Amino acid sequence: MTGRLGLALFQFPPWVSSGRKGFDQVLHAQQRLPGLRLAVEFRHESWLEGERRQETQCVEREHDLVQVVVDEPQGFANSVPAIWEATSGQDAYVRLRGRNAETWNLKGLASSSERFNYLYPQAELAEIAANVIGLSRAASRVHVFLNNNYGDYGVRNAAHLARMVAT
Repeated sequence: MTGRLGLALFQFPPWVSSGRKGFDQVLHAQQRLPGLRLAVEFRHESWLEGERRQETQCVEREHDLVQVVVDEPQGFANSVPAIWEATSGQDAYVRLRGRNAETWNLKGLASSSERFNYLYPQAELAEIAANVIGLSRAASRVHVFLNNNYGDYGVRNAAHLARMVAT
């Protein structure tokens, strides 16, 4: 298995919060997949709030875990701030979910893509591109995934972002 997969993404749900039990769950996942580098995405604000942020990143660095940089609506218990720092010198992982706060926790949507109904404007993509370039100075590889999968929004934004990062 070693060498064939780049990263295994683990998305920890909002009910997994920071603290000893939460850290144990993260490290247990890593132990179950020896030889794989894990990218961890948190969905509870406690992981990256205040002093917990430093503790979380310290554990990630110590165990060579890749912290997923998530761009998403802010102000919800199930959203985390985008922390544009690499916790591994080998890989960085960016997930762009869009910034549509109106649909973030909306119930009864016809499809999950409606939650991510957000087309990034050029100014926001330029800011993201600058941050991606910054990450590339700290990590050998930067993986960027667009999760704004409403219609062709992700594809359109990916094309623009790729041009911005290439220049």
